[in-house]
Amino acid sequence: MKRILVPIDFSDVTPVVIDLARQLAKALDAEIHLVHVRELSAAATPGTLGYGLAGMPELAPMSGVPVPGFEPMPQPIPEDEDQRLKLAQWQKEIAQDGIKITLHEPTGAVAEEILNQADAISADLIVMGTHGHGAMYNLLVGSATKGVLKHSTRPVLLLPGAKSQESIKKRERPH
Repeated sequence: MKRILVPIDFSDVTPVVIDLARQLAKALDAEIHLVHVRELSAAATPGTLGYGLAGMPELAPMSGVPVPGFEPMPQPIPEDEDQRLKLAQWQKEIAQDGIKITLHEPTGAVAEEILNQADAISADLIVMGTHGHGAMYNLLVGSATKGVLKHSTRPVLLLPGAKSQESIKKRERPH
């Protein structure tokens, strides 16, 4: 095992995932590839905002009425400065442990880009966290973790997020 891919999203589970990946890399003399996917913002779904035309053609794209030559393009969600600083900090901390680290920041659909990066670097392992959202959240929003698990041809190590850990503890407690 020489290449560990670590998708990060700045959620509560990210530091735990990075820490475990760092321990694994150190023990296995492997390199870490951090992947932070810059998601595309969704273009407004026709009619979701409830605007009619009512003499305002500039609102036509939001009303579902086609406008010749207008096609909303998804844009990358802007990163904030805190995220950039955190990425730099994690890179520095991992490098200080003597671990080779590379940062990849593709833009696109999260699960697809994680799998693309895994293929590009021939990852031996993907280490990622779960958020512990319920089934309804995953149904409505989708889950990058679920997409990676479903389509990955590589081993995936999942670490539960805080909500998942809380529900496990509740089940383990005697009543």
